[in-house]
Amino acid sequence: MDRIQANRSSAARPDPRPLLAVVALAALLAGCAGLSVPGVGGGGVTGPAFTGDPCALITSAEIETTIGNGNVSESPEPNHESPTDTGCAWTLDSPGNPVNDNVSLTIKAPGGKADFVSTRQFLAAFQGGLNSLVAPAESAIASFGLPANIGISLQSVPGLGDDAFIGAAGTVYAIKGDTELSLQLIAFDDSKAQQDTIDLLKKAVGRLP
Repeated sequence: MDRIQANRSSAARPDPRPLLAVVALAALLAGCAGLSVPGVGGGGVTGPAFTGDPCALITSAEIETTIGNGNVSESPEPNHESPTDTGCAWTLDSPGNPVNDNVSLTIKAPGGKADFVSTRQFLAAFQGGLNSLVAPAESAIASFGLPANIGISLQSVPGLGDDAFIGAAGTVYAIKGDTELSLQLIAFDDSKAQQDTIDLLKKAVGRLP
């Protein structure tokens, strides 16, 4: 009897492997989108470097309240990739989920304006092909009753910095002066993940010096 109940319980839980595959694909798409294309873009370097703490632009409490599922598992640490690129990442303990929710913020300054233009043009060049490639993955996630948004949007986001748009895998890019910020939220059980991404990024842009 215990064995039958265990089998039923196992069958009721969705296989986490498709979710894990989509997480990896989403991260790949967002990473490719952030690659600058030589000779594409414009504006040059016109502003100062960002010297603040990227983890102070969004608080853990704001992330927990916005997403509403789980708590930030540990204090985030700034990630300084280069003199012009920095960022911060938050991971949430997500009860009952096979994959923890996470939020990643990236800041580029100076040179953010040129990178913003370059990223948008790069994504526009690959939008159709990549969207058709990820369509089966989005369909698989939808079969679990979960929202899926891992293609390329390019939809403009009004009221966010000087200019903003949705890129690949729900990542939102914004520019303020010569500082570019991008935010990606991976939370497959969050039906309003795209709006949550925009709301969190608005907080970060509003705290820029």
